Amino acid sequence: MSFYLIEDLAQGSSEWHAWRRRVIGASDAHNIMGENRILSRAKLMREKLGHEQEFSGNAATREGKDLEEPARALLSSEYNLKLIPTIVQDAQEPYLAASLDAICSNYKEIFEIKAGAKTYEHTRTTKSVPRYYVAQLQHILMVTQRDSITFAVYRPNESLITLDVYRDDKYIEQLRKRENEFVKELVDRGHDIQYQFVGRLVD
Repeated sequence: MSFYLIEDLAQGSSEWHAWRRRVIGASDAHNIMGENRILSRAKLMREKLGHEQEFSGNAATREGKDLEEPARALLSSEYNLKLIPTIVQDAQEPYLAASLDAICSNYKEIFEIKAGAKTYEHTRTTKSVPRYYVAQLQHILMVTQRDSITFAVYRPNESLITLDVYRDDKYIEQLRKRENEFVKELVDRGHDIQYQFVGRLVD
């Protein structure tokens, strides 16, 4: 139950973007698993290699980023926890990482925050996580070695929705295998992969 905690790398900074190109992050997982209808594995490969410009966001993603802080504050209040965003690195393979929206001060509880209107409506009506976030959540559980993560969906002036998502070891086994295959292909193409452990080890 350990991972590396990286506290001096600010999410959204130029250093963070450079870091992301050298690692496989949670948002890359569904592309590698072939579960993203928009961004293919091949396109992600081209982005990592610098042959194609990385997606820079749109109005929906910018809104989601703007709403992340009030959502985190509400979660902190409802769960009576001090929550911060941070970056973590897999304790086995340093090129597997995740940018966490919220983790508590004792590092035992983690949260993934979404604030899109479509995600909110889907989660409210189905009481389930949209399929396109499954790989992302399981990647986070793989990297942090935690048994569960809280999926939190926020919209201004609406009730906060939270779902507990549990690790799926069979899925994670396939996920790690495919991500390692992806990394091997990157290396074979001359990509500079993150092979060093950074930060401090958290048990």
